[in-house]
Amino acid sequence: MELYLKAITKFRNATEITDDFSEISIIRSLISYYNNRASLLENEIGRIEIKKPQAKESARDDITGLLRGTGVNETVFEAVIQIALEISIEGREGRPIGTAFILGDSANVLAKSRQLILNPFQGYKREERLITNPDMLDNIKEFAQLDGAFVITGDGVVEAAGRYITIDTGTVKLQKGLGTRHNSVAAITKRTESIGIVVSQSGGVIRIFRNGLVAATVRP
Repeated sequence: MELYLKAITKFRNATEITDDFSEISIIRSLISYYNNRASLLENEIGRIEIKKPQAKESARDDITGLLRGTGVNETVFEAVIQIALEISIEGREGRPIGTAFILGDSANVLAKSRQLILNPFQGYKREERLITNPDMLDNIKEFAQLDGAFVITGDGVVEAAGRYITIDTGTVKLQKGLGTRHNSVAAITKRTESIGIVVSQSGGVIRIFRNGLVAATVRP
């Protein structure tokens, strides 16, 4: 359907740049043909060109609603999801790994967690720690092998890696089979205005947490 509509547009444009009546006649015949084909397809499968934008708008609305009240920028959220997908699919050095990202309300998240190791991002300039910086990608993937979570501000600054969440996980109830990493991230999102993103080492499934619950699941 989309190809026919593109062809119609191109042929219409072509009629405006030629004075040859025989060429114009052929082009108009082609326009008529593609219009008929487009109409037939529209009757058979509906107006596909209208449905696609609606799906995109719906997805955008879902993201906006998920992030509301967290202070997390949509661009930052999407960048972390993209990194999580790459980690989920590629692993590291040929082996699967699991990791977690906590986005937003970073002061409270840091107050309710502690370093398992020396923070690898300590001492670097703010602009050098932006998750949206392509130069950060390899560092993030490398440090994703560490135990603990990444803590990232709402505007995308990586505050820490290897962060151990210290709050009680007994306040959250997740499905069986989800381990300590998932429960810890669920708990921190219940106690703070943050978003949690967890990559499962087993299967690579990505779960997004908000308010102590699984808000969305992404399968690679």
